[in-house]
Amino acid sequence: MDPYIEPGRLDPRHPLIETKLANLHRGDLAHRSRSELADALPVKLTLQTTDRCNLDCPHCQIPRAEKTRSMPEAVLDRVIADLFPTLIELHPTNLGEPFLWRHFQRLCGEMGRHGVLLDLTTNGTLLDERRIGWIAGIARDVKVSFDGAERATFERLRRGADFGVVCTNTRRLVDAVPAGTVALQMTLMRSNFRELPALVRLAAALGVGRVKAYHLFSFRPALDAESIVADRDLWPPVLAEALREGGRLGVDLQCAEPVGSAADVEAGACHLPWHEAWIDLDGAILPCHSHGGDSAGNILTAPFTEAWNGDLYRRIRRGFGVGRPDWHCDGCGMNCVKPAEHSPVPYDVESFLSMTGRQGMTSSPVRWSSRMRPFGLTGRRDGR
Repeated sequence: MDPYIEPGRLDPRHPLIETKLANLHRGDLAHRSRSELADALPVKLTLQTTDRCNLDCPHCQIPRAEKTRSMPEAVLDRVIADLFPTLIELHPTNLGEPFLWRHFQRLCGEMGRHGVLLDLTTNGTLLDERRIGWIAGIARDVKVSFDGAERATFERLRRGADFGVVCTNTRRLVDAVPAGTVALQMTLMRSNFRELPALVRLAAALGVGRVKAYHLFSFRPALDAESIVADRDLWPPVLAEALREGGRLGVDLQCAEPVGSAADVEAGACHLPWHEAWIDLDGAILPCHSHGGDSAGNILTAPFTEAWNGDLYRRIRRGFGVGRPDWHCDGCGMNCVKPAEHSPVPYDVESFLSMTGRQGMTSSPVRWSSRMRPFGLTGRRDGR
C-alpha cells in the first residue's frame, strides 16, 4: 500500500468511500504483481497549483522574481472529473504557497464534496480563521515550515514572515483540526540544525505533536556551504538530543537519518507507478517528482487514463516487472526500505549540492535523495 496516505482517515459515511477503497485494493494488487497495466487510478496526487509565494527564503528552489506561475482552472476541472471519485489524498504544490492560488478555496470545497484528504505544506503566514475553515474538514497532514526555533533564525531564513504571527496561526490551526494533523517542518542547514531540539520544545508549547526535518537541497553554489549532509559527526548528536526531547514531551520526530551505507537498507520496489502521480501547472502528467522533464501526457488534451496506461508508465512498470528498473528508477532510493526509523541510510551527497558543488564527486550507487527531492523544474525552467 502507498505509505504516504492514511485511508483510515477517510470519512466512512461518505458515498464514495467504497469506490476509493476498492480502487486502493486494486492498486495494491497491481503493485504486488508488478502489473504493466494498471486497472486502478492513483490514490494520491501532487497538484502543482502555483509557484507564487509571499516570502523570499534564501534557500528556495525558485528565485522570487520567477515565482509568478499558477495553474489555470481548466486543469483543476479535468482533475476533478478524472480523478476525484477514486482519489484518497491530494498535495497542492510543493513549490509555492498554496493559499495564494486563486482557486484554492474551490479546490478545498471540491475535495470535501468528493471525500479527498488534504496533505498540505504552508509557510503559515496566511492561516487566518477564514482559510483554516477551508481546510479544517479535509486536513490529514498539515506541515508548517519552521526553519528556526528562535525568532532571529526563523525570520532570517523565512524572509517576510513574522515569528510571532506564525506561532499564533499554528496554535489556531491546532485547535481546528484533529489531533496529530499538524507538524512543524524544518529544512536542515548549518545555520539552523542545532535548533532542532528547541523546535521540538516549541512544537510541544504550541500543541503540535510532530516535527519533521530534512536536509537542504542546495540549488546555488552560495548555498553549498549550508549543507551538513556530508558531515557524518555533526548531525547524529543533535538528532539524538531531539529524539530525547521528543520522547520526553510526546512529540514524534520524522527526520533525516544518520549517514550509512547501501548495506544498511533493504531492497524493495517503488509504489509510485501504481499509486501516485504529479500534474504540473500546464496539465502535464508526470510519473515522479524526479521526472527529468519526461511527461506521460497532458490532462488537458486527453483523459488521464490514456497517460496512466500509456507508453511511459508501461515502460516504468515493465522494468519493475522484469527486475530491471528502467527510466530514472534504476538506483533510486524509492526502491530501498529502512529497517527502522532513524536508522543509517546511504545518502548520495552529490545530489544535495549545486552543479558546481558536486563537480569531481563520485556518483553514489543509491540515490537516497530521490525519496525527498523537491519537484523537478527540468523541462519548464531552462533545465534547472
